[in-house]
Amino acid sequence: MFERFEPAARQAFVTAKNEAGYAGQDKVRSEHVLLGLLAEPGLAADALTAAGLDLADLRARIPRGSHVEPTGLDGDALARIGIDLDAVRRATDAAFAPGALDLVVPPGRNRRPIADDARDVLVRAVREAQRLGDQHISSGHMLIGILDQKRNGALTLLADAGVDMNALRADIGRRVAAASTS
Repeated sequence: MFERFEPAARQAFVTAKNEAGYAGQDKVRSEHVLLGLLAEPGLAADALTAAGLDLADLRARIPRGSHVEPTGLDGDALARIGIDLDAVRRATDAAFAPGALDLVVPPGRNRRPIADDARDVLVRAVREAQRLGDQHISSGHMLIGILDQKRNGALTLLADAGVDMNALRADIGRRVAAASTS
């Protein structure tokens, strides 16, 4: 499915999966895709940053879910070999942020379903690239896929952050068009 997506756009979606896990959500939603787009260098990140958005601020605005990914760390097994998981957790919290150890997603555990609004982002991104005659789908196309929906969690997040949607849509449209001609 992601063959035509540029590497940065693919990575933005991988980051979105991780963001869903960090938020304790059971599915990847459009707001996680938005965070992925802001986190990964590219057209979308440039436009979102120009709109005054900050990744940490947006991340804090997403409600935490109740779905908790198991870290795969067995405290009893670690204790048998002399490792105090609680001490490791305290040190990790102090060094990085509270709960940082729980944000680690073990390999193979990142199989998270895609919610309808996030799937629609991808479909609309492909359509936008086709409309422009682009061979590849960029992060800019993905951001347009978010902005072209009537309602989704990402739009709510952007509105709550005070983003001028028309200005953002115009900016990303210019950036994508300029990249299409180069």
